[in-house]
Amino acid sequence: MLKFDINLLFTVINLFLLFFVIWRFLFKPVKKIIAKRREEIEKQYADAEAAKSEADAIKAEYEENMKQVADEKASILKESRTQAGKEYEKILADAKDEANEILAGARRDAEADKRNSLKQAKEEIADIVAEAAAKIASTKEDPELDRKLFDDFISKCGD
Repeated sequence: MLKFDINLLFTVINLFLLFFVIWRFLFKPVKKIIAKRREEIEKQYADAEAAKSEADAIKAEYEENMKQVADEKASILKESRTQAGKEYEKILADAKDEANEILAGARRDAEADKRNSLKQAKEEIADIVAEAAAKIASTKEDPELDRKLFDDFISKCGD
């Protein structure tokens, strides 16, 4: 059986003392260190969440800015294409106007050349007729000579 003697009492007292000392000098500081470490970790998690939230906000702002840049780019391209089309139409119209002016000038020049050629031809014909008439008038006696002069006149007119 179990004997209850003084050694058992001292052993129990030593155990309680040892438990108190361990509790006081080991468990309490360890619990404080663990609690402090837990607070630091929770603070790091909170800071990480805040940084993540801030990064998400910056990312959303960046994406919005990129969307605005893309929209502005599309708008500028559309405006440039419209302006280029207008410039193309203007250049084409100017080229057509210039071509029409050149054609009109060429027609005027051709008409003037035609008039000058006709005028010169009329003058030459008039000179030839006058010369033939003078020759015919001077040689009224010979019909054969008149026919020959008339044939010369016709051949000169043909040339």
